[in-house]
Amino acid sequence: MVNRAALLWCGLLAAFLLATPSTADAATEDPAPSAGRGASASIVGGRDTTIGQWPWQVALTAARRLAPGTLASRRFFCGGSVLAPRLVITAGHCVANLTKRQIRTIEIISGRTRLNSGRGQVVRVTGLRMPLDGTGKRRYRGLAGAADWDVALLTLASPLTVEPIKLAGPDEAAVWTPGHVAWTTGWGITRAFADRVPAKLQVARQVLMGDGLCRRSDGIAFQAARMLCLGGARGHASACSGDSGGPLVVKTSDGYRLVGLTSYGDGACRGYIPSVDTRVSGEQIRRWVASTALKLTGENVVGTGGTAGPAPNWCRIPSVFGLKPAQARRKLKNHNCRLGKVRTDPWAAGKAGRIIGYSRLPGWLASPGFKLNVWIAS
Repeated sequence: MVNRAALLWCGLLAAFLLATPSTADAATEDPAPSAGRGASASIVGGRDTTIGQWPWQVALTAARRLAPGTLASRRFFCGGSVLAPRLVITAGHCVANLTKRQIRTIEIISGRTRLNSGRGQVVRVTGLRMPLDGTGKRRYRGLAGAADWDVALLTLASPLTVEPIKLAGPDEAAVWTPGHVAWTTGWGITRAFADRVPAKLQVARQVLMGDGLCRRSDGIAFQAARMLCLGGARGHASACSGDSGGPLVVKTSDGYRLVGLTSYGDGACRGYIPSVDTRVSGEQIRRWVASTALKLTGENVVGTGGTAGPAPNWCRIPSVFGLKPAQARRKLKNHNCRLGKVRTDPWAAGKAGRIIGYSRLPGWLASPGFKLNVWIAS
């Protein structure tokens, strides 16, 4: 199992969440041009975008009065999405360990491309809801760096004026099956171990992977009913710290739908390790979000009727372990892939001339014609 970590940016949060915040409002930022089609696999390796394209995206920050004069980018710790004017959805691990008093020291920033611009709205959080079991205990739990039932709803002191997003409904499941393209946004760090978030909102193209890929990577920590497996088609990027709770959306004939929340991934943000999102449009979590949102706001937050075209014909990386390079080449071709560089590992155990390692996990959906690099025993 790879080294996994919940993708929380929390360096200053513990120091800030000590007192009651204030609120402030500002003018809404003007919509800006499209991010374009060049965005790559994820926030690490993504590109600049604008809030006008993803208006439901919000930032969770520690209150301004807790650190007067501190930039919003330094108080920021998680992302979220607007489901209703007074309701934001985010990852459970962003807020699970906070007290009720600390929850009320969170501010939501919306309508802002640059976190430090002063535009958009700043609204105070008033309450938290997380899924409970039959005994009244929270379903959220962490296991080996993963997070199960990783979802939370935040109620707000005043309404946000931005466009909300709906969850994908039960009749829209076909638009986010494995192989479909999705988009993730956020202000999380753009390289591993960085100590500052980017100035502008980032967007990234993701591919929804099959559950088997993350089962091989994470073992029992991956719970398919409540988790989504995803990665970049080129495998060169990853979600990273600060992206937690941010939206993963798919495009349908009826607009965008929310299907995931950034949950956990490789601690070093390596692109060839799959990331995991909370499956918010899966039956279990969608049912809880929908019923809770209806009670809190009186609004239906689930979409219906959206459709999408077929998934692309990806290179589907097969297992080539133990094969000779010539055998691997033929098998890869049958899966719309190609054999890349063949390197010799003089220290590896195994039968000489046989493949003992390769650059992507079996089940990865890569760009058509993707070259798989392999290592053989000498």
